[in-house]
Amino acid sequence: MSLSKVPVHKCLEKLQWLLGVWRSESAIIQLEGKSFSYLTELKCEHVGQPNFILHTNAFNVQPLPADVLSSWTNATELKPFHREMGFLRVHPKDETITKISYLNVQNVGLAEIEEGTINGKSFVVETKSIERSCFNNDPSARLLRREYSLDENDSNILHVKVFMSTSRMNENEKPYEHLTIRYRKISNE
Repeated sequence: MSLSKVPVHKCLEKLQWLLGVWRSESAIIQLEGKSFSYLTELKCEHVGQPNFILHTNAFNVQPLPADVLSSWTNATELKPFHREMGFLRVHPKDETITKISYLNVQNVGLAEIEEGTINGKSFVVETKSIERSCFNNDPSARLLRREYSLDENDSNILHVKVFMSTSRMNENEKPYEHLTIRYRKISNE
């Protein structure tokens, strides 16, 4: 049987809207007082187990053309920028539970476990633990909070915001908006 024909695990049916390939229409990163645009693609897939597999691939294409979508067509100009892979999980024995966990690893030397809740066509997860490789430079990330929401008017649009606090911030400072992304679904597979 083809994996695309495997049914979604019952506990994940409430998140089925996330499945597919999403490409950014706009993506802004803010880091250390600087802000710039980039391109990113999110792929969410499953193999019938009680988790979704998420792949995020970002590309630095500075300066970013005014027509972001056309820049996706010329792959020779795309420079790999950032990679993440993770597993989105809910409790496999009880599909009524809205608690969610996200296990994530990044090519910049971060690994984290994030937990949160599902609320209809959106969910929020925040770090419960975060680790980094021994040769990462400061500042270190202390907290990451991800907010995913399907657009109320267009189910082919996904909004993602990532908030972060770092070791350079005071303990009582609120996380700042690190990433703001508007994705468009380009494929259901």
